Amino acid sequence: MSVSQPSDALHPCDAIATDAREGLATRWLKRVLGALVALVLLSIMGLTFCDVFMRYWFSAPIRGASEIVRFAMAILIFSAFPLVTLSQQHITVNLLHGRFGRFGGWLQHLFVLLVSLIAVGIMTWQLASDGADLARNRITTTVLEWPLAPLSYYMSALSGVTLIVLLALTVDHFAALGRKETP
Repeated sequence: MSVSQPSDALHPCDAIATDAREGLATRWLKRVLGALVALVLLSIMGLTFCDVFMRYWFSAPIRGASEIVRFAMAILIFSAFPLVTLSQQHITVNLLHGRFGRFGGWLQHLFVLLVSLIAVGIMTWQLASDGADLARNRITTTVLEWPLAPLSYYMSALSGVTLIVLLALTVDHFAALGRKETP
């Protein structure tokens, strides 16, 4: 059993993120979400540093810092989700790699894409449903009393973007078969 990240050799149809067919929407998605991820991560690091500094040097921690970090972590993770999916850089376990031949590998990758589509679709729907419940009940955080519904809606929206990316990868996967990239 090996844990690895997929490479171009493992995914011959990973053309969306790597070749000249990369479209404007893909480049825009990478730039905007990449910048957002970097900004949020920098904010988390800065807030954590300041909170620890204030706590140990002045015995005055930043009020609500842990809630802010939790919000920022959710934003960070769900903003990176479409990027990781687009570049197909998820951590994978290759138990069956190379055992089925090229066409079997194509079918295995198709199965993974379809299962991912279903799982992310359910997650998108559930997060939107949770957001509606949170908004209806006006649920807020404990210390800062920030409403939780917008965060749930944001996570649902970015899961929806990931769903679109998965759909595009699936379509490209089928197109690769038509281009004879697999037997």
